Amino acid sequence: MSTEEVYNINLCSEAFITFIKGRCESMINLYSEDENAIALKIADYAVSLGFEKCGIISVDAMKGYADKIEERIERFPETEKMLRSFTRFADLRKEFPWAESVVVCSRRVGVYRVPDNLNGVIGKHYLMDARRDRAAEGYHANAALEKYMAKDLQMQVASSHDSGITACRWAAMSAGIGVIRKNNFFYGDHGSYYAITAFLVDRKIEHIYVPTHRPCPDNCNLCIKNCPTGSLAEPYAMRAFTCASFLTNKCQDEAMFENFGSKLGLMLYGCDVCQDVCPFNKGKWLGDRDFPGLDELAANMTPEKIIAMDDEYLRNVISPKFWYIQPDDVWMWKRNAMNAIRNNLSNLKLNKD
Repeated sequence: MSTEEVYNINLCSEAFITFIKGRCESMINLYSEDENAIALKIADYAVSLGFEKCGIISVDAMKGYADKIEERIERFPETEKMLRSFTRFADLRKEFPWAESVVVCSRRVGVYRVPDNLNGVIGKHYLMDARRDRAAEGYHANAALEKYMAKDLQMQVASSHDSGITACRWAAMSAGIGVIRKNNFFYGDHGSYYAITAFLVDRKIEHIYVPTHRPCPDNCNLCIKNCPTGSLAEPYAMRAFTCASFLTNKCQDEAMFENFGSKLGLMLYGCDVCQDVCPFNKGKWLGDRDFPGLDELAANMTPEKIIAMDDEYLRNVISPKFWYIQPDDVWMWKRNAMNAIRNNLSNLKLNKD
């Protein structure tokens, strides 16, 4: 029945009553369901899409994140400007006054094979990043879950898969689907190699797991001891601006980069050291599946080839995959490549001597 036809019938007529009843039937049924049943539907559907776990918490549970930001600023004052921007993740109702709950899901990325020439060169999370990759399963799973909640469950939903709608690691820990360890990474049942995505919804629902993950041993400091730049200064704390990942994919301060360049080894984009040395990651990376398009891209990701690449190829092919380096900043790829070659030559000279 068209809108015009609706307006042309008597509001008390049988036809109008039938129209309204049919239009609202799914919503009436939905809101008569128990909150736990709705939460379980979302969690089960997420698992069917390939997510390992899906937890749901109140948006109020994110308020504790603000205290952590203040603690980090107090420890590293130079990060205040950057960290202040993250306070929006703690007070979600300021931007989304309708939001009631956070749906947070973890997807394991340690199932994919890392090309040999990129291991230790490009961070594994970045290699398996599905947030913008339409060929990746994770991209379609994110979209399908959002559509399910909005269309099938009649919820208002908000998401931001690029930067996250909220602090995803904090949300995941609060939902009991994992823990945050001394290296600041989220760990699930299979180590730290997970992609986490979050959504805001307008229903008061909850699905929280009972945590079963052992804490880091008090006497273990492998991640801190092996941090190549010393950025990981103490448990659960790091100097963001000296992290190898920041230096290789966001730092445009050439003096700062040169100061740490010799410590970056062959890294071109990102760093895995604090995760790779962690005992809780031992034997967790399966690597028995191919990530779409990665082998083809890997063939061109040597320092020598990057230096020879024209800017158009870097902008149109490399940047869409590794998008923390913006198309206008592709010179950073050549800087990183030259630094890797310099470090490799230095190592060869040391070994020869």
